[in-house]
Amino acid sequence: MKVAVLGGSGLIGSVIVMELVKRGHNVTVMDLVPPNPLESDFVKVDLREVDNTASKLRTFDLVINSAQYYFNMEAMRASLKAGVNYMDLGGLFWMTRKQLELHKEFEKEGLLALVGMGAEPGVTNVIARKMREEYGIPREIHLRDGWRSTLDNVNWSVDTQLDEATMDAPIWDGEIKFFPPFSRQEEVEFSIGKIRTYLTIHSELATFPSSFPGTLKIDWMEGGTGFECIFLLGKIFGSGEVRGTKSRDLLKEAMREKGLIGYSGITPDEVEAAKVIFVYEEKKIEAEFVATPHGRFDGTQFVTGISPVLAMDAGLKGEGVLPPEKVITPDPFLEALKREGISLEFRETA
Repeated sequence: MKVAVLGGSGLIGSVIVMELVKRGHNVTVMDLVPPNPLESDFVKVDLREVDNTASKLRTFDLVINSAQYYFNMEAMRASLKAGVNYMDLGGLFWMTRKQLELHKEFEKEGLLALVGMGAEPGVTNVIARKMREEYGIPREIHLRDGWRSTLDNVNWSVDTQLDEATMDAPIWDGEIKFFPPFSRQEEVEFSIGKIRTYLTIHSELATFPSSFPGTLKIDWMEGGTGFECIFLLGKIFGSGEVRGTKSRDLLKEAMREKGLIGYSGITPDEVEAAKVIFVYEEKKIEAEFVATPHGRFDGTQFVTGISPVLAMDAGLKGEGVLPPEKVITPDPFLEALKREGISLEFRETA
């Protein structure tokens, strides 16, 4: 398959490109800067230039967007203009809601836009669909994510993490209600140890209420090594300017100079675990997956990057703008995930 990876030079895009190339797909990275190492063709693209991007996408079978989520709408519109199916890694709730508004436009053109096909969202959504199919609609759904590392490096978009630390977080309680970030917390016993998780904004809340109708409560919490520091950095650098420069840009420049973004010359050791918890009147079902480092990528990077590739290989069917729980057949996808070394267990308690 001929695949364009938008943002393919980034922390997660690099995993996507590696896995696509390994499987023999014809891959082109489209980004502002070329990837390092260069494992595929490269075309310089600025996603803000929608018509120009669309002109470069027309010969492709699929677009996988791993660029900063702020540009999801531009990437979708370019794919729509080019007549190419689209996939991304998530829109942090508010952007996902905007993306869903393009449903009829994609449906009219007979195209699929699969939104939120990373790890969380992505794997969590597919697991939730499997649990619904096997056990029925639950009273409550709780999503919990945790990670452990001995390093201080940031393996994910700094902007996205600052957004999680500063934006109000949605909870489904019969309707969407918003609460301050980190205003609720919970100690969670993961397979990798006990981790304090915090309420933050996340994409699953944009689609779960309609995908799992009848569920009374849905929430998301996350935590792990360095996450409390992100909350503090969000208070200091999350918004505003310093002498005409965005405070976030100052933070990112300082982190780059200190070698704290990515793993240049360092072996990553971060392990990630995520739980999908279905609560019923008389029982609770938990599903937990654990992702460990793979080569130059840590667990979080690897599971996030390989998930859209496995989804593509499993076959994408549908039209319009749809979340993973409405597109991906669970068993083949989850079995493929396990073959890649990502463990998955289901547990039932009274």
